[in-house]
Amino acid sequence: MTSSGRGNGSRGGTYAPEETRRILLDAALKLFEERGYHPTSVESIVAEAGVTKGAFYHHFVGKEDILHQIQEDYIDNRLRNCERIVAASDDPVEQLRELILEALVGISEYRPQVTIFLQERRFLVGERFAAIKEKRDAVDEYWVKVIRNGMESGVFAPVASPRIASFAILGMCGWAVTWYRDDGDLSLGEVAQQMTDLVIKGALPR
Repeated sequence: MTSSGRGNGSRGGTYAPEETRRILLDAALKLFEERGYHPTSVESIVAEAGVTKGAFYHHFVGKEDILHQIQEDYIDNRLRNCERIVAASDDPVEQLRELILEALVGISEYRPQVTIFLQERRFLVGERFAAIKEKRDAVDEYWVKVIRNGMESGVFAPVASPRIASFAILGMCGWAVTWYRDDGDLSLGEVAQQMTDLVIKGALPR
């Protein structure tokens, strides 16, 4: 984690801008998840990262700026994956299956980011919040589009509006952050398969 990078951009070490930025992001990510955003100070992030306060302000305007960057890294990854999934197939069932798997993979690989967003998003305000919300809305729209296309083609039953159905499924996937563990009895793929079957055969039967 952060200890591996100490010395680069650190007090008395060789300055490596990109590595220093990553070390600061990792330190903030760790502390925001463990302590929460509000109790974590810039001083504690600097201490965890092993860099100077000047190095922090060289890369970030303040604490909210680093919170925004953490969230943007996560949502940009989600958005790219959704674009890829929808472009790769015209089958709504296959698209929905891959979107569910993608959501669970995101939770597994970005658990701290997901946890921080759920707990600390109220601290993002103004333009920073608007930028993240716009991208999250774009992710939501991919889900709505897939479900709407499935309903209109008769693949999914119109048991709810596409938006309500997408919010319900996204909520189910998002809640996995509280119970899914990589060392559990089922693999990520097996969990995704069962959740997909539950949705397609139960919530959205043909």
